[in-house]
Amino acid sequence: MSSLEVTFVTSDRTVWTGTAAQVVVPAVDGSFGILPRMQPTLAILDRGSVRIIAEDGSVTVREVEGGFVSMDQDVVTIAVDQASRAVAAN
Repeated sequence: MSSLEVTFVTSDRTVWTGTAAQVVVPAVDGSFGILPRMQPTLAILDRGSVRIIAEDGSVTVREVEGGFVSMDQDVVTIAVDQASRAVAAN
């Protein structure tokens, strides 16, 4: 099973880091999911929820006001100015 190596940062701290099965982000052109083995991607983020779905099915949700996401060779970097506290979801 392939996975994504995710690093989620703000300007002053690491918000979340680890492996995930999928990441869903609110891009300015609409929300989209990032899966392992996808083409390299770079997108500007809009206001909305970033959802990180772990390999065990647990979900971490953070609210963001903008930023960017990049993905290349199953490495995902999410950089934002601010992110709200995590909310557990199923």
